[in-house]
Amino acid sequence: MTGSLTTAQPPEVDGAAGPVTAQRFKDLLAQLPTAVTVLTTSDADGNGAAGMTASAVCSLSLDPPLILACADNHSRTLARIRTTGAFAVNVLREEQAHLAKRFADRSVGQADRFAGTAHHLVDRLPVLDEALAWLTCDLQAAYPGGDHTILTARVRQLGHRGGHPLIWHNRTFRILA
Repeated sequence: MTGSLTTAQPPEVDGAAGPVTAQRFKDLLAQLPTAVTVLTTSDADGNGAAGMTASAVCSLSLDPPLILACADNHSRTLARIRTTGAFAVNVLREEQAHLAKRFADRSVGQADRFAGTAHHLVDRLPVLDEALAWLTCDLQAAYPGGDHTILTARVRQLGHRGGHPLIWHNRTFRILA
């Protein structure tokens, strides 16, 4: 075999390779589809519910059962999770985009986020009644991750009701076809 050795070129973003900028980074990551979840917590008595929309949630370990979730450093829900040491992950159904928006809106108070949202307590944590699936977790560790905090948590209980997930892709909600 004769000729010159060539190496594969990296895929292009917006038609041209270039430096990493905040906008180009966000544009590229918007192409990564992800399930939409709501992280919830409350105080030791199951009162003072707090919740936030999160898309950076994934499995971490099967043995022991661990998950990873990321929360904005300025989130009031993150502050409450740090205090309580526990939270629930509620995986939203395809028809629950309105809940994702409500729990993501910083101008909506915590009590108003839960107003009209049917939920019950599992392990003293709010679990949304109509969630596709849910996990209750004990916080294991919190690590700095730039403008977010990386949470690792051990799963205590879980449940699944069937149906289809709400997906976030390219800055819009999507459903599986």
